[in-house]
Amino acid sequence: MKNRILLILFVVIVNTIYAQDYKYGKVSKEEVLELSHPTNPEANAAFLFKSSNTYYDYKKDRGFVLTTDVHERIKIYNQDGFDWATKEISLYNSGSDKEEVVGIRGETYNIEEGELISQKLSKDGIFDVEVNKYRSKEKITMPALKEGSVIEYKYTIISPFIFTVDKMELQNTIPIKRLETQIIIPEYFIFQKHSNPKSPLTFKIQESQKNTSHTNTSIERKGWNVISHSRSTSKLEYRENIYRIEEENIPALKKEEYVDYLKNYAAFLSWELLYTKFPSGAIENYSETWEDVVNKIYNNSEFGQELSITKYFDDDLDEVLKGKSIPKDKMNIIFQFVKDKVKWNDYVGYYSENGVRDAYKEGNGNIADINLMLTSMLKYAGLDANPILISTKDNGIPIYPSRTGFNYVVASVKLNNKIIILDASQKYNNPGMLSEHARNWMGRLVREDGSSEWVDLMGKEVSEYRTNLRVQIEDDLTIKGKVTNILDGYYAKEFREEKNNLGGENYIQQLEEDKGDIKISNIETKNKEILDQDIRESYDFDLNNGIEKIGNNLYLKPLFFLTKDSNPFKSDERNYPIFFKYPSIVSNTVHVKIPDAYEVESMPENQIITVNNDGAVFKLIVAATGKYLKIDSEFKINTVIYLPEEYETLKNFYSSMIEKNLETIVLKKTS
Repeated sequence: MKNRILLILFVVIVNTIYAQDYKYGKVSKEEVLELSHPTNPEANAAFLFKSSNTYYDYKKDRGFVLTTDVHERIKIYNQDGFDWATKEISLYNSGSDKEEVVGIRGETYNIEEGELISQKLSKDGIFDVEVNKYRSKEKITMPALKEGSVIEYKYTIISPFIFTVDKMELQNTIPIKRLETQIIIPEYFIFQKHSNPKSPLTFKIQESQKNTSHTNTSIERKGWNVISHSRSTSKLEYRENIYRIEEENIPALKKEEYVDYLKNYAAFLSWELLYTKFPSGAIENYSETWEDVVNKIYNNSEFGQELSITKYFDDDLDEVLKGKSIPKDKMNIIFQFVKDKVKWNDYVGYYSENGVRDAYKEGNGNIADINLMLTSMLKYAGLDANPILISTKDNGIPIYPSRTGFNYVVASVKLNNKIIILDASQKYNNPGMLSEHARNWMGRLVREDGSSEWVDLMGKEVSEYRTNLRVQIEDDLTIKGKVTNILDGYYAKEFREEKNNLGGENYIQQLEEDKGDIKISNIETKNKEILDQDIRESYDFDLNNGIEKIGNNLYLKPLFFLTKDSNPFKSDERNYPIFFKYPSIVSNTVHVKIPDAYEVESMPENQIITVNNDGAVFKLIVAATGKYLKIDSEFKINTVIYLPEEYETLKNFYSSMIEKNLETIVLKKTS
């Protein structure tokens, strides 16, 4: 009996010590000395402990406020993990109601001369950052950071927005050793839970209840001087529903090529408020349809009212549109006019920040200022124009009707029964184009009459990148030649965004990258700023390693340095869908003059490779006519989204394409 009691005490003591390991300030020397993650050695950092506790705190002078306590401990394995030592806490503001963060504490732990030391987070490491009219951030930068450091911080968010609960994040891009997350909801609030259907992970939710009471005491005083007073006491009692998740060794999101946005596949638990029922009150429903959501957005003064204002631009726009009657011409002129007139201030949102009138006057505004202004001008010109609400990739994909599901707005025009999307915030956008961060599945087109519909944001227009390569083989087997590239659609947009600000030497260096021993000269680029024209780029080159000589034979790759020789799909399995950015065609035409002393001995056979009913197509055609070779290749992506179960087929398609690209043309010596 005595031994049994001792054993029980030992187990209790061990468990207590283990639990204390995650208390704030209880970082161990072993945690700091750990060189790599035990199950994911490639991880640059890891959560050793990640905890959040959300609950409704009752204040007698305010009623309920939503409170979230956060405690995180992170191991930094190397310099690539240093970004995890900066924490940004997003806060929402609406009028006089503001979220606030309190009780920030933090420490960084290192080993110096064999001893565990810590340095506390100072006020200098905490910054207030204003994002926009509705958003701010509290930014924490941890001190004394080194490879191997362990950082730890705590803080509390107090929110007056009691009807909106942030989702519980259960997975991240780094592994989590220990996760504890909890939410406690009074019986007056009825929420529905939603997990991420895109995540393969499942978590056990521990559900329980407890009774809570709050006692309020008030004193009533009578008379100018206190002649008498009375004390009254009231008691608020209610039941609370508790939802808790405790999990260990949660894997990091696996990074894969061609993913739309990795965090879209993270495990989480989100909360949709269905209704509230307070004592002696009626049930108030909050569950909404998408029509409810968009109507509330449209009827907000900072959305619908901004669309109706025209007097600030009417004279200017009348002058711009003078003599124009074709709808497409009107659309293009107004689109360019807004792009030139108002610059984006880097703030997103579907509500106007400072008002379209002020944005027009000052020449800058947020996304809503610009694109609501654009929509208003298009309507003024008699076009069938409406705004489209969007959720950007980093905002996720809405899984239930919610105003927080959107964070971006663009304009649209319906011409010839086709909806053309317009985003005037981006300098190099053409009509029909969205930047990559906004091409996120579907957007919601909303009309003044309250009707709305989903609109495909991915786009079906094909973008082309065509290359013409002329090759002259010299007697010393070096190669001289000329390249001409023609780009349209998104290829031209990306070229303008990436290359237009590059200086001469930097641009040449970028062009020469991955092309072997090459020297490029005489670069000429046309139409860099003429958006309705294709980009046309040409340059001369000298290449020293483009041909291999073995005995009397010459071996050359059909596409020379244009050859794709690496398969981006290397993993044995795939967890997430494969996303190509847009439908595209990459075509190459190569002309080669065969040296006088040589003739063709063998060439790759012509071949067409397809996948998924021509969802992707590759073809290579090689022809010899006298002393000239002509090689045509084309790689076409028609289907931009492939499911994980199609991964193996797509991977094999790429392997076959690369294998074909690496086949050689053999020239044999004739004299």
